Amino acid sequence: MRLDHEIFTMSFAQARDIGIDYRDYEKVDCLPTGMPLTAIAGVWGNYVNIRCLFEDGDGNRYLRIIHRWGDAGYIVKELGIDAKDIQVGQVFRL
Repeated sequence: MRLDHEIFTMSFAQARDIGIDYRDYEKVDCLPTGMPLTAIAGVWGNYVNIRCLFEDGDGNRYLRIIHRWGDAGYIVKELGIDAKDIQVGQVFRL
């Protein structure tokens, strides 16, 4: 996927305007392991969750919904990082 944006987090409208629709991604409870995943975007749902979008090298797309954990933030548990700290194009390997 071409990454024409610089900021990971965005509203649904902002994502739609640049051609990203989280409904095109497979919803998963945990990110897959054993392959590199590229961070695409974090689309705000409401004030308590963010939809984190990732893509693997084969073009498979994954949606991981992250809920706010109080003062800890929006922690993607398997990555050990707050979703607001993820960078566009950042690669993770689990």
